[in-house]
Amino acid sequence: MTILLHTALVAQTVSPDQPAVEDARPPRLVLAVVNPVISTLLRSPWHRLLSKQLMLLSITGRRTGRTYTVPVGRHEFNGTLVVSVSGGWRYNLRGGAPVRVTLDGRERAGYADVEDLPDHVAQTFKGLLDRLGPRSASLLGLKLNIKRLPTVDEVQPAVAQRWIARVRLTDEDSSHVK
Repeated sequence: MTILLHTALVAQTVSPDQPAVEDARPPRLVLAVVNPVISTLLRSPWHRLLSKQLMLLSITGRRTGRTYTVPVGRHEFNGTLVVSVSGGWRYNLRGGAPVRVTLDGRERAGYADVEDLPDHVAQTFKGLLDRLGPRSASLLGLKLNIKRLPTVDEVQPAVAQRWIARVRLTDEDSSHVK
């Protein structure tokens, strides 16, 4: 019994050089190869393979006018789509911005506001982890090195380079995508 208890306690602790939560997003080179394939799938009749977990987010650059379309994790919370955003294109969302999302195979209009305060970003990720459970951390681009849900303080270093976008759909969905 003592050995089992000790083993359980050891499994809950993290080595000093290993954080409780790590950023586990794929490397940029992998994303450069995989994102076009995912984008094509999300626009195709086979979108159902990925639509429960992913969507496409399109934003127009404020200075360049260039449209950026990226696959992002799809999380719904209180009637709003919650998206982790990173990369240079995210600055176009500051102050709010109109966006297009491809959701369940259909393009929709929306409006995105970003949260870039590290404490608030970490709290949102913590809330999503609480809702999804520790086994689903990879859906958020995170790796848990502990066998329990992390604290906000443990999440914060892993999401320090990310922001949260809250997307509110602004059009009516009158179609029923099959």
